[in-house]
Amino acid sequence: MFLSGTEIIKAIESDKITISHFDKENIKGASYTFTLDTKYKILKANKILDSREDPEFEEFTIGNRGFELKPGSFAIFYTKEKVNLNNKFTCILSTRPTIAQMGLNVTQSSFFCEPNTNNQFALEISNNGPVTVIIYPGTKAVCGVFSRLAN
Repeated sequence: MFLSGTEIIKAIESDKITISHFDKENIKGASYTFTLDTKYKILKANKILDSREDPEFEEFTIGNRGFELKPGSFAIFYTKEKVNLNNKFTCILSTRPTIAQMGLNVTQSSFFCEPNTNNQFALEISNNGPVTVIIYPGTKAVCGVFSRLAN
């Protein structure tokens, strides 16, 4: 069963779910909208990646002009909010429709958050659209839908 916005607030008030930089305005009917932080990372320029090895990344900070994500490009961004779930809750992430309509896929793979999660969400963002999209810190990128585990 998914939590309603009211139930998310109750879980936060009782410290069962903690969201740093919490903004009550980001609570919706059954989700919380997460925003982008200032940091992102991109794969180091290699001609070929070997799946038997961990990829190498370069980390950057988004400047005042934003970050241009060109068509076919990929970068890893982080939510500004850090989330702490106790052992009774999970969270499923979903790309916001306005972001998806720009051609961005925000939850390419990591969309399920296990109980006892305690970190920022890494968002693997790819631009599947035909035009460059400028991404800024604070962009409302992804919704978190919370669920209570059955006993």
